[in-house]
Amino acid sequence: MQGRMIQLLLMILLATAIIAAEASLNPLFEDSVQSNSSYNSSAITFVSDNSISSAPVILMPGSGYYSSHPFAIGGGVGSQTVLYNSDPNSATAMSHEVGSAQNLSGRSEFSAISRSTQSEYYDRSYTTTAMKIDETVTSGKVEIGVLSGGEGHAWKNPALEIEEEYVGTYHITKNFTINSSLSKTRAFDGWQNCCGAIGVGIGISSPRLSLLSADEVFNCRRSR
Repeated sequence: MQGRMIQLLLMILLATAIIAAEASLNPLFEDSVQSNSSYNSSAITFVSDNSISSAPVILMPGSGYYSSHPFAIGGGVGSQTVLYNSDPNSATAMSHEVGSAQNLSGRSEFSAISRSTQSEYYDRSYTTTAMKIDETVTSGKVEIGVLSGGEGHAWKNPALEIEEEYVGTYHITKNFTINSSLSKTRAFDGWQNCCGAIGVGIGISSPRLSLLSADEVFNCRRSR
């Protein structure tokens, strides 16, 4: 009876060791049991409601020529907003500039959101950059720009570049939104770096656990 109990105990220990060994070679199983991932999120939003007018000042200095030829000073109203999303995986910029306008009224919204998740086996990032414009400009100049970086040198070789210019009196409505995502998967290295990624290392199967030799273990060879 005692011999059977010892034999049963050895079988249980062997089965536990096999399950632990297989789990250590399977990152998906390990990640489902215990997650070492981290999550980061950041966001910024800017909203501007404008209703401004230019009121030039009329000057008639002296009693000579300018008394009969007055001149006005004051070059009109304007505004400038530039939004940079400096996420290293997706560089994006949006700009909106109004200059020398007699009247400016309307609303502009800017927002940037960046989310990222990191774990032992993957890196994932998601970014959203948006610009909404709904405004009326009287006798002014409006410049709108959108730039989205691609791979490598994002600013020198952008994947998307938009430039618009308006001179005069306009009602302008624009809605730009750029979404981007990046996912990187890292190869899972076992307890020996030479064994490489999943499925390349030592294959352990329960019926042949005792057949592995030291040469097969330390030289990353499979038992046949």
